[in-house]
Amino acid sequence: MIFFVFSYNRGPHLSNCIESIEACAPGHKIVVYDDASNDPETQQVLKNIAQRHEVRTRDDKKSGDQHGALYTNMQRAIESVEEKTLICFLQDDTQLVRKIDDQDLGFLEGHFEKFPNAGFLAPVFQKKITRQRTLDRFVYYEDRGVYVCEHRSKKQVAGVYYSDISITRSDRLRSVNWKFVPGEFENEQQAKQNFLEMGYLFAPFAMWLPNPPAYRNKKKSFTFQLAEIVNKAGFYPFRVMDAVTVERLRNRAKDQVPIAEDYLTVAVDGLKSPWIYDPLRRYRLLRKLAKLEAFLKRMVIGNTTR
Repeated sequence: MIFFVFSYNRGPHLSNCIESIEACAPGHKIVVYDDASNDPETQQVLKNIAQRHEVRTRDDKKSGDQHGALYTNMQRAIESVEEKTLICFLQDDTQLVRKIDDQDLGFLEGHFEKFPNAGFLAPVFQKKITRQRTLDRFVYYEDRGVYVCEHRSKKQVAGVYYSDISITRSDRLRSVNWKFVPGEFENEQQAKQNFLEMGYLFAPFAMWLPNPPAYRNKKKSFTFQLAEIVNKAGFYPFRVMDAVTVERLRNRAKDQVPIAEDYLTVAVDGLKSPWIYDPLRRYRLLRKLAKLEAFLKRMVIGNTTR
């Protein structure tokens, strides 16, 4: 399996992600795509990683979408793989949380062989902060050995057919002439047209780090910066799961969707539970303030263009 890791200006997170792959999936190829990081700490981390793995950068790109050049780099990644190969897409604020063994690899390879129209698998745990929504929507499919998100509302979402953090196979994407487009929801629609619903692994092995610092279109609004301060956004890596916890994960009842807080522990004390992954997620007042700020910016832009 090839691990493609996508990076921008989060040096400690990137280093942790790479080290987690080295520890949990030794011998597997790792390639980092960096989105022109200009943070000196991240640049040094990239230099250190380049001594052990391939690092690819692109300093001449221009992108206005929220995810920067993520999808450009994801397309470059799949086009660099010619043979039939398992691919795992990760980002710098994710990590592997347990060892990947032959049982995992056998399932992944068998899944894509058994289901020719399977496009993506999700290797992540579910979030406690959305636990009730997860319990309402996630159903275990016995014939496929995975959970599927049965999203019934008309609201546009991603995560039913596609996720940026996912496992796929290079030939499967080529078979439908897959081209990544800007936006997770847009790629969700593309996956819906071509593939089965995305399966969520019964025994996940990866997760987003909680409460990371983040950028939206490579910028941070005032409200977003305030939310990061209020929620103490920072570097909160996970401890690698021990054998007892992994056994508990694999032997649980199938109707128990795996929630991150039930199996994972953060290596830094003081992180409030349930964990959040967006600093605007915990407090409604901050979300209202963010909407107001966005509205005022649109008004200003509208007035200056008249």
